[in-house]
Amino acid sequence: MTAAAAPGALGPALPGWALRPVLAVAVLVTVLAVGGWTSVSPFVLLLALLVGGSTTAIPASHAATAFLALCTLCGLAADGSISGWLSLAVLGAHATHVTAALAAVVPPRATVEWAALRPTLTRFALAQAAGQALVALAWLLS
Repeated sequence: MTAAAAPGALGPALPGWALRPVLAVAVLVTVLAVGGWTSVSPFVLLLALLVGGSTTAIPASHAATAFLALCTLCGLAADGSISGWLSLAVLGAHATHVTAALAAVVPPRATVEWAALRPTLTRFALAQAAGQALVALAWLLS
């Protein structure tokens, strides 16, 4: 998956198409986490999978926004319970957001150098650390 030296690249690069499978995994993790955390109907979860599939197919559309909004609305049906599923839902939603944004601007036939992804991955890790700490705090206080 990593090209040693793509033409014109200064360092190791990732093919642009590789962002789509990562986005699909993030969507699937989010839907599974929301399904485990909330008591929404299977129809709503199927709808979330369909919208998530369109997010994966066309990341430059508003499908990612619709997917994340649908998952958030499902979270409102969670009857206030805090569980490990919430932690996974936070991770999945954030991964979906970041990966969809990257996939929207990196063409599938292009390559992106790992050095260019490093700042995004660093921000992702820092935001996850903060978000997961808040979930843990809410879990402890509930």
